[in-house]
Amino acid sequence: MAEAAFDTRHDPAGRRIKILLTISDLRGGGAEREFSVLVKHLSRERFDPHLCFWRDVYAYDHPPDIPVHKVEKTRAWHLPKTVLQLRRLIDELRPDVVFSQLHYVNMVTGTALALSRHHPRWVCRQVNDPRREMIGVFAIWARRALRRADRAVGCCEGVSNAMIEYLRLEPARVATLRNVVDLEFIGRASRDRLPIERQIGRFIVVHAGRFHAQKNQAMLLEAFSRLRGRNAELWMLGEGPDENALRERAAALGLGEQVRWLGFQDNPYPFFRAADCFALTSNHEGLPNAIIEAMACGTPAVSTRCKFGPEELIEDGVSGRLTPVGNAEVFGRVLHRLCGAPDEASRLGAAARSRTLVDFDTQDVCRTYEDLFEAVL
Repeated sequence: MAEAAFDTRHDPAGRRIKILLTISDLRGGGAEREFSVLVKHLSRERFDPHLCFWRDVYAYDHPPDIPVHKVEKTRAWHLPKTVLQLRRLIDELRPDVVFSQLHYVNMVTGTALALSRHHPRWVCRQVNDPRREMIGVFAIWARRALRRADRAVGCCEGVSNAMIEYLRLEPARVATLRNVVDLEFIGRASRDRLPIERQIGRFIVVHAGRFHAQKNQAMLLEAFSRLRGRNAELWMLGEGPDENALRERAAALGLGEQVRWLGFQDNPYPFFRAADCFALTSNHEGLPNAIIEAMACGTPAVSTRCKFGPEELIEDGVSGRLTPVGNAEVFGRVLHRLCGAPDEASRLGAAARSRTLVDFDTQDVCRTYEDLFEAVL
């Protein structure tokens, strides 16, 4: 499935399109960061944007000129109330288009739209494999809810195809749009002072992500243990439910002070820029923002060849390295090789940055979203 292009018509009267953009919150994840970038760059000449959140959790900024609406969803039993509150908001606001992102938000939004008196166009975006996020009764709910979408958007070809095959969506209503990445901001922010000491000559591997089974950081620690005792460090940026277990595993592997636990960072880009490579050991992904952002900083990524995403971002041996899912030995060998080959790491990083600047031009990607929002009307 080729990346989507859209025919659009501007309203001859010059009326802006009212659009309601909804997500659960802006906690520190890649999809949430991307959502915040999209609303920041959305054309105010073409659109009259409104935001809807479920929770007051904001790791990322949202523009102060955009009105914010709230529906409550902090507990599972809030679901009926959340659906009814969102339905009421849609009927009162009467947007031309609704855009939702994240699988559970999409399912709730589709249900609210089915109950609303006002019937706007709806674009929903899926950022992970639906076969892993929508299982059992959730799969039944998702198939019914997302069938209402005028466009169901996948973050990469693999996710789009999975929506067609697993959620049984009409191919004509499925599109693929790349992540929105603020390259100019990343470039500026990466030049901020690194808030920790970085020893000259030390090989640095950086990882950023939620400490969760999907990301398989336990495998990363196993792989990095091949560099035990060498002049190398692993910087772990993030937090999550598996953190204590991962710290215990690092200690058991004898990595000691070679692993630095740096927590969630509002600005991870100086860490990316200072590192020799970025490591991602996920079992599955959508289109991982962390890889894109590291590449934009000129840092090559070593990633598992998981479904989906990394293969669409990294050309193995040219702009980074790809390894089998779950294979710590091979991943460790790649890290070991790069540790002793700084010229190779530099070459991969330069190619990674060049590719990212072409594929993820912020204005080009935002215009594609804007064209889609217009096209569904």
